Amino acid sequence: MSIIQFKEANCKSCYKCIRTCDVKAISFSNEQARIIPEACILCGKCTLVCPQNAKQVSSDLPIIEGYRKTGAKIYASVAPSYVAAFPGKSFTALSAALKRLGFAHVEETAIGATQVSREYMRLMEEKKMRNIITTCCPTSVMLVEKYYPELVPFIAPVVSPAVAHARMMKKAYGDDIKVVFVGPCISKKQEAKTGRDINAVLMFEELKDWLEQEEICISEPDENPAEMHETVSRLYPSPGGILSTIPRAARGNYKSVAVDGLNRCIQMLDSIRDYNIGGYFIEMSACSGSCVEGPGLKSFETPFLISKDLLLRNSQKKTETPPVPSEETRTDFFAVYNRTMVHDKIPDDETIKEILARIGKTTPESMLNCGACGYPTCREKAIAVYQGKADLKMCLPYMREKAESMSNVILENTPNAIFMLDQEFMVLQYNRAAGRMFDLTEAQTVGMPIELVLPAEDFELVKTTGNPVFNSPREMKDGKLSIEQTIVPVPNGDYLVIARDVTEERENHRKTEEFRRETVEITQKVIDKQMRVAQEIASLLGETTGETKAALTKLKKSIAQGDRL
Repeated sequence: MSIIQFKEANCKSCYKCIRTCDVKAISFSNEQARIIPEACILCGKCTLVCPQNAKQVSSDLPIIEGYRKTGAKIYASVAPSYVAAFPGKSFTALSAALKRLGFAHVEETAIGATQVSREYMRLMEEKKMRNIITTCCPTSVMLVEKYYPELVPFIAPVVSPAVAHARMMKKAYGDDIKVVFVGPCISKKQEAKTGRDINAVLMFEELKDWLEQEEICISEPDENPAEMHETVSRLYPSPGGILSTIPRAARGNYKSVAVDGLNRCIQMLDSIRDYNIGGYFIEMSACSGSCVEGPGLKSFETPFLISKDLLLRNSQKKTETPPVPSEETRTDFFAVYNRTMVHDKIPDDETIKEILARIGKTTPESMLNCGACGYPTCREKAIAVYQGKADLKMCLPYMREKAESMSNVILENTPNAIFMLDQEFMVLQYNRAAGRMFDLTEAQTVGMPIELVLPAEDFELVKTTGNPVFNSPREMKDGKLSIEQTIVPVPNGDYLVIARDVTEERENHRKTEEFRRETVEITQKVIDKQMRVAQEIASLLGETTGETKAALTKLKKSIAQGDRL
């Protein structure tokens, strides 16, 4: 799992992170961006540009808390860029605050940087390497390992200052201590994860939040600070800072170049690879502005010029306290770097053409290369689709054309009249059905008040209440045209009006009602006539029944009398 994670609920398909990622280590599918761990070099740029704050960096705070609970001795190695995170705060004050959080001992990472610089000087004196690429920036190292494997032999076989300092502290104070690097760098977390020297990483933003949570202020100085003496190494976090620690005479065998910013690092590596350049000592930092502009300093917003000035002044301070044991410790600073090349399948030209054709890109004119999808060219986007990194729908011009085409088909074929109005209810545009329904011409209608076409009452109601009106019945053209009018405010302040012609529907309704009335009248007449007939029949039946009853009674009586005779 990658150290950088994306919050699924927050991703809004803006592709800003993909556009920003120089190595395109972000995939996009199912409306969600995701880090490709094996391709990512943890520069952290995607965490800085996301407008939805959808990127989160895994925290080592639970690890540090675990050390505290077990009673382990926790030693802090603080990067010299702390002056950008906490301007105006001295190292001794920061040391005191860290000790209140539970750290047993606090030192500056620049102690390790001093030894790394000496290792670089040794390599330059030996002149065995064609080029020497510095190893202070883990992101730059990963860039070479994953994307320029042929240049791995040029990486100086020296650990970073953070690892060097961790080794020095463990040798000086015991291998059982836990070393926590405190700094601005996300990729240090990977360095700690894959190595054994740094046990955890605490970014400056995490430290700030932790101090606020514990209500600890960086104010009172540490009574027993572990200050360093080779203070020039505090320049490491600034562009050219490494070169500043190496005397010019010691660099005589190589031409020295300092490069900051991932894009510039890529350009430098391209030049070395493509033009077979040699004889260079290259200080590489992935962050523009080097470590004082690292991703872990995002929330502090200290201007670069101020940060650089603070570093310079801090490097010129003289230390009055005795040297700390670790500063006088010597140990092994050797490191091995490996080729971990990213293997992406590249499709052939025919496959790329097929992919591009699926989004209507079949001619040079249709290849806009707008970069909205995050890829600089349509061809590179097609390659990313083939590799499973990108989605066809990421092409915004294509999706816009598709949406507009569908909208135009709907607008031009719907029988309803549709108007788009501005905030003052002036006609911006209307569809063909509206022109037919109200006998409109574009020259006369666009820009005029809608009240000249449709009744004004509903528009006044919408303007007053801000609420939409649905299916409001209106009669027009002296009753010859009946409509149902709907007025809906849209988010940008304009209005959408839909007028449905219900003239025929209402005429059919009137005819139905007339037919129903006539049917009721006829039915009533039939009922009345049937009632009269029934009454006449009943009257006739009544007379006949009376006569029959009288005759039968008389017969019965006669029979009865006859039986007694």
